[in-house]
Amino acid sequence: MDALDLLRTLRRRWALAAVLAVGLAALLTSVAFVVPQQYRANASLLVLRAHGGEDRNPFAAVDPAQGQAAILLLKVVNTPPMRQRMLAQGATADLEISNEGSGTVAADSPFITVVATGRTPDSVRTTVDIAMRELRTELKRRQDEMRVPAEGQLSLTVIVGPETVTTTRSEQLRALAISGGIGLVLLLAIVVMVDRAQQRRSRVPFALARKQEDGEPEPIDPAPSVQLAAERSAAARAAVARASKSATSGGSIDRETDVLGIRYQQRVEDKANR
Repeated sequence: MDALDLLRTLRRRWALAAVLAVGLAALLTSVAFVVPQQYRANASLLVLRAHGGEDRNPFAAVDPAQGQAAILLLKVVNTPPMRQRMLAQGATADLEISNEGSGTVAADSPFITVVATGRTPDSVRTTVDIAMRELRTELKRRQDEMRVPAEGQLSLTVIVGPETVTTTRSEQLRALAISGGIGLVLLLAIVVMVDRAQQRRSRVPFALARKQEDGEPEPIDPAPSVQLAAERSAAARAAVARASKSATSGGSIDRETDVLGIRYQQRVEDKANR
């Protein structure tokens, strides 16, 4: 079935299609109310190298070690054990930690972006705060293990904090898109099936009427049923029994049988003469 056939079917069954469309609209409205909107909080951090002496501006120069430290932190905090530890501390929102906010790790970038998405503003703020704390703790712990002096250690500074929380309807739009697509496919399938069923029903009486107009005889079953064969066999045995009884009593058979439809015109006397 091509698009033109589908359009013709919808035009023939426009009433059914309208009813189903109203039901689909009601379903999508309920989905929009059932799926709640979500909240999102962002935070950006920058890995800075220690500064002192003549170099008093840490933003004036970028060291490749800053990008390497950022990549190391990303690999550590995205491991399942670290995620479980943050979850135990109350980080219940969906968490994404990456470079430059693009969702991927960018080489030699000292920036770290933390994005939390959840159902309440407090949950997303709490998740971002926990992630930032774990990033700082992990960076310091690894430098302490390597016995890096305090004046040479890298540090994390907050560029943008998680104070601003925005709303997002991505989950609602995704649910509406999935529900609408499935509902539209079901609507078209129901309309097509109902249309074909109605067409089959309308063809059968038309074919019977044409046969009656043309005077065609009704079809006869070439293979009679078992019950009909048994009835005919019983009728034949009864006819033979009546013929035998009539022959012994000296009478004659001059009538039709009830079932077999065979007329017996031979008299008993002719049979005796033979």
